[in-house]
Amino acid sequence: SDGSWALRLGYPAPVADFTLSHMLGWRDERLAVIADLKRTSPGRRLGELIDVRKAMMVRPALDAAFALGARAAMVSTDRIFYSGSPEDLAEASAHVRGKEQVLGCGLPVIAKDIVVDPLQIARAACLGANAVLLIAGACPQKLPSLLDTCTVMGVEAVVEVHTADEARLAGESGASLLLVNERDRETGELVVGQAISVAAALPPDATCLAGGGVSMIEQVRDLRAAGYDGVVLGRPLAAGGGDELMRQISQELWQQRLAEPIQLNIKGKAHGARGDGAGWPGSALKP
Repeated sequence: SDGSWALRLGYPAPVADFTLSHMLGWRDERLAVIADLKRTSPGRRLGELIDVRKAMMVRPALDAAFALGARAAMVSTDRIFYSGSPEDLAEASAHVRGKEQVLGCGLPVIAKDIVVDPLQIARAACLGANAVLLIAGACPQKLPSLLDTCTVMGVEAVVEVHTADEARLAGESGASLLLVNERDRETGELVVGQAISVAAALPPDATCLAGGGVSMIEQVRDLRAAGYDGVVLGRPLAAGGGDELMRQISQELWQQRLAEPIQLNIKGKAHGARGDGAGWPGSALKP
């Protein structure tokens, strides 16, 4: 009930959770892949839902994503657009905690919802999320306070933006993890190249991800060259074509590691000479 979440808001977390930041490779600049686990997705027309993977089961989907080398997973609690639920988040969090005991490393779970109220963040924290997705376009005026709530609750915030103005707002509000979505949530349109256009407006010290329509290795290369630290894959993984794409990304990382010169991208980050190229224990991202 809302009462229990409101009660949780009154008790700051004793420690902050930086599992997501660590697994996104903030120390060694490794390219990260985040799996977006969803059963349905909003279409271009009002009320339209696209069947992504209607019969998705949370635990097998998580296992498959991490086996392919994903460094984190988004799990939706939204019932209307993504056919998710709070129960999905609780199940995912419990499952990865069990995996952590076996693998010895954290497997971060990001709660995905249209967050407009601090109670939603408190609920996500109680259900075991390591991080919460905040969509800047859905809460522009509340974004600073929602970021503060994430800090108090001990979870990280991934701020989703679509435009340069939203990217600047996120930076000014103190966001350190940003996701540029090439899909316009207002229209449902996929704006190819939007992430590259927005890259110059991203905070230089932030960890930046790109998503929305990423399905080919050429897109990943372009995003990496523009300074992105990771990509979010949803439909390619659900459709069964993710194995080949993840293999190609793994190969790119290995070749990049062997490259001698350090190439500076437009955000001023050095890519190509650091990082071990390794993924999860036993994952496809091991060279």
